[in-house]
Amino acid sequence: MIRSSVFISIFFSILFLSGCSQDKSKVPLEDVAMVGVMAFDYIEENKTKLTVVIPQYSPEAKKNIQTISVTTDIVSNGIMKIGKLSDKKVALNQLRVVLINDDFARQAKVRDIIEYLYRNPQVGNKVYIAVVKGSGEEILKGQYPDKQSVIYYLKDLLHPSVTTAFNPNTDIHSFMYTSTNPVFDPILPMLIKKDSKIDIENIALFRNGHLFETISPNEALIIQALQGKKNLSPLYLKLNNRDTEEKIMLDLIKSKVKIKSNKNMNSPRLTITLKIEGILSEYKGKLKNKLENRQNLTILEDEVNKEVETDIKQFLAKLKEMKIDPIGLSENFRMYHNGKWTKEMTKQTISKLNVDVHVETSILSTGTLK
Repeated sequence: MIRSSVFISIFFSILFLSGCSQDKSKVPLEDVAMVGVMAFDYIEENKTKLTVVIPQYSPEAKKNIQTISVTTDIVSNGIMKIGKLSDKKVALNQLRVVLINDDFARQAKVRDIIEYLYRNPQVGNKVYIAVVKGSGEEILKGQYPDKQSVIYYLKDLLHPSVTTAFNPNTDIHSFMYTSTNPVFDPILPMLIKKDSKIDIENIALFRNGHLFETISPNEALIIQALQGKKNLSPLYLKLNNRDTEEKIMLDLIKSKVKIKSNKNMNSPRLTITLKIEGILSEYKGKLKNKLENRQNLTILEDEVNKEVETDIKQFLAKLKEMKIDPIGLSENFRMYHNGKWTKEMTKQTISKLNVDVHVETSILSTGTLK
């Protein structure tokens, strides 16, 4: 009986204290600064400019966002400084985009920042990351008259979409996966500000945790195709003919890739077969107004095959020279290897890699071109 009384007393004491604790931790929404975008600009070693954008919901506010910049050495210290300037409790629950300027990406470790955010329980996995050519602060403080807010502008721009030339899935989870996986090197879109617009100009390739090189969106499309992505962005091609110039645009592209390895790490060779299907949305060249003929369409498909095969071989030769593997091709050798696989083994494999590429194109429809 005594034991029961003691247990009941302890239970209600814990319940009461718990209730007090919850009341104390509650912060009114108007006293919280919900950061939407963070930008990191390189100043010097161990010195970074951190800029954040915070939406303003107060009817008295003259602007719908507040932009704050501080100089810091580590992320948490910068967030604390921002909290003092905004006079509110800073929260990262609504963080949507993280920008890293190109100097920072070349000279500092991007992964340190992303890993801090990845481990922060306030931050979700669907936070997009991008490299900025120039200043991230300048992008966040720019004027975009036809946009509601730079927060939603950047989020929508980086959201994967088949309507864009390249739709990388660059959220925090994907970056951490590729940067910690020994058979991958991470990639990120690179943004540039042009007047009152922000453009995805290039794709940044990382090696050893640093920005190493940039590639075009069309080359990045090859990465997605060889990674087995089924639905690809529209494909624009200039066909290399001696007599006439041919340009085509293929829409609604479905792809299927098969990669076969010789399993030999000393003399690695891959046979890549890529099948693509698309609708010809626009064509300029010698076969104009003649594509209703199946034979002419087959000639065009063969020309597309040769052009895409050449593009893939040239791009893989570029990766071979740089010893970078953003596609994960070395996985086709790692799966036959006994023991631990390292980043260095990926470099060695890519640097010796030879490929046979076969492309099979099917133009399902010529749309309104007939």
